[in-house]
Amino acid sequence: MTENTAQLVAAITQFPAFSGIAWRSAGFELNAPFDSPDLIPLSRDLRVATENFRAVGVHMFITSNSRDISALSAHPAEQEVVLLPGARLIPASPMRVIENLRIQSVLELPDESIPLPPIPSDDEVAGWVRAARASSEVTVLRKGRFGA
Repeated sequence: MTENTAQLVAAITQFPAFSGIAWRSAGFELNAPFDSPDLIPLSRDLRVATENFRAVGVHMFITSNSRDISALSAHPAEQEVVLLPGARLIPASPMRVIENLRIQSVLELPDESIPLPPIPSDDEVAGWVRAARASSEVTVLRKGRFGA
């Protein structure tokens, strides 16, 4: 990690932890746990992460210790959340099709002092996808910012 990156990570860790759902487009299935090597940008808005559903698929991150940095973003409408380097991530479901979108749940393991968050049901996720599809398209400001 470069000195500038280390300073950025140190600054971001000062933000309150975000626990919730955030998205990142993906054209592949995760098959094993891994630690995030760097900051990983996600969006709380499914339309942003998938670039208005143009992505092949999406990873739905159930986060416990990411940081919502939208307040300092040049593009707050992107609703950006970042996973910190070293976040322990495990696939919580296979890639499956929900409302014509390939989705895989990925769990960020919390500290031992925090209980595991619940994994949303496919019915809950289907409702979120339908609601996002029913909303107007978003302007994609940085193509590819939130995934492959």
